[in-house]
Amino acid sequence: MAKSKGKRKRRNDSLVLQLMILVAIVLVVFEGKFVVTMVTHRASTSGTQSAGSKEEGTTADGTETEIQQDKDLASVSAADGNSDFSVLAGLPSGKGTVTKQQETEATYPTVSNPDSAAIVKEAATPVDDFYFSDAVFIGDSRMQGFQNASGITQGTFFTSVGMSLATMQSEAVIPTSEGNVTVAAALSGGNYGKVYIMLGTNDLGEYDWDSFKEGFISCTKRFQEIQPNAIFYICSVIYVEESKITSGSSYVTNANVDKINSILLGICESEGYHYLDLNEILSNGYGSLIEGASSDGVHVYEKYCRQMLTYMKSHYVTADDGSADSGEESETAESETETVAEKNK
Repeated sequence: MAKSKGKRKRRNDSLVLQLMILVAIVLVVFEGKFVVTMVTHRASTSGTQSAGSKEEGTTADGTETEIQQDKDLASVSAADGNSDFSVLAGLPSGKGTVTKQQETEATYPTVSNPDSAAIVKEAATPVDDFYFSDAVFIGDSRMQGFQNASGITQGTFFTSVGMSLATMQSEAVIPTSEGNVTVAAALSGGNYGKVYIMLGTNDLGEYDWDSFKEGFISCTKRFQEIQPNAIFYICSVIYVEESKITSGSSYVTNANVDKINSILLGICESEGYHYLDLNEILSNGYGSLIEGASSDGVHVYEKYCRQMLTYMKSHYVTADDGSADSGEESETAESETETVAEKNK
């Protein structure tokens, strides 16, 4: 009996040992699979994040890709709650991808002569909307966009989508209660102290720049005859984002914008008008519209229309002699009066 019990005990010990070895093997296999799974999952996650990073638009050197910029543009549109303004006549809106502009060593001037006396300089004190209570704003769909989105509360607007020099000169494009009339006829219906003209985007494909210059001078002189006491402001043509302009409108280039602005500035210098260089605030500094400021490359979002109004409030003249600060003019006149009085004594 003792020997039988000893054998049974050794057999039980052997069975326990085998079970322990089996458990150990199972644990090793399970832990090994767990480790492999964790490593594989981590590698997969890392790879997904890396691919997602590229899709989201961040490369190794931090440069944004086109996909990310498209998302940013959509965010701008959603944030502003703004849809496209009416497309200029003959200028279809583009659906092109946003590409990051390559910066060059030299920047492009927004005007041919930035020191020109015709360019309205920033005033010491901005005006409020009341300054525009006797103003009339004439222009194309960009001016129409300014009217609708800038928040301006004063002024009269004579605008027409697709307005060009030709249509402004002769066609009945301004709606009134009595039907459509020409800009000149509409201008004759009131007494205005300021005339703002925003024109030229639809003339970028001009056949003859000299003819454009002559026609613009003729037209504005006609307007001066109608409103002889008004201050005339000529707005620069705002830059475009060329990557968003369709190939069918190849003439809409920033090179042509610079050309027409050079002509407009020259007209202001020769005719005594006042030039508002809106590209001071809407240029990216490299001869183009700020990236993401427009969905079609031409018509700017509400945010930038508001900036235009702020610019106009701080760039103005108080008389047709080009003075932008009546305080200095008054002090000079008072000083001259005192000098004359002293001499008379």
